Amino acid sequence: MKPRSLRCMKFFLTLFNIIVILFGLVLMAICVMNMRGKKSRPDQQSALSRGVLSFLLTLGLCLVVTAVLGCIGALREHVKTLYVHASFFIFLVSVELVVGVGGAVLSAWVGGGSELRVQFYKNATVEDEFSSNQAFWDQLQAENQCCGVDGPTDYSIIHREIPPSCCARAYPLRDGAARRHLHATCLTEKTYYTNGCEEALRQKKAFKGNILISTGIIFALLEILCIVLALWMARTIRVERRKLQQNLQAHFEN
Repeated sequence: MKPRSLRCMKFFLTLFNIIVILFGLVLMAICVMNMRGKKSRPDQQSALSRGVLSFLLTLGLCLVVTAVLGCIGALREHVKTLYVHASFFIFLVSVELVVGVGGAVLSAWVGGGSELRVQFYKNATVEDEFSSNQAFWDQLQAENQCCGVDGPTDYSIIHREIPPSCCARAYPLRDGAARRHLHATCLTEKTYYTNGCEEALRQKKAFKGNILISTGIIFALLEILCIVLALWMARTIRVERRKLQQNLQAHFEN
């Protein structure tokens, strides 16, 4: 009869690998949906965002393949498969660590400049550029409930009226008398958004970053746990098989 410790390792290693498979599938699905969404809006798609999505999609696929190997190795008690599974996870954890540190350094370095502010004031100097870019700012301000770069005072600096997209009640309406009335009321009563888009985007980015970091740490620990269990299980299987071989040899010699 197999030792209880081996059966426990077999159960937990299979369970953890199933969780990793589900996580990898969810990650791949999110990446595919984001790629399709960004493909329909090529103006909002940068080379960096495409690279990040491609990396995450590849990472999800590697996690699924590695976890499937882990399940096969655990269920069949195949020592070589368990070693391959552990080696793949060691490689993935190393890549995730390098990419995570590099991403944090790059984010801190890029965060020093303000492309949003440069774009706002540059386009404001030319009428045609400002009009063509207004749709971008309307969507940005409405989605993030912000106004201007640092606040609504940015529009007074460039001698322009605060747009309806800074007003929660006016912007959803179609262009007409009702929208103009609500817009005028918003400006009179000063009920427009008071926070700037740069701060709103920074908070949004920080929130997403915290979620990504927390999720990454949790699954990195799960991967490390799978590595330890796989190596421990492989060693236990080899020891048990060696004991069984010695017992059979001693039995035949007697």
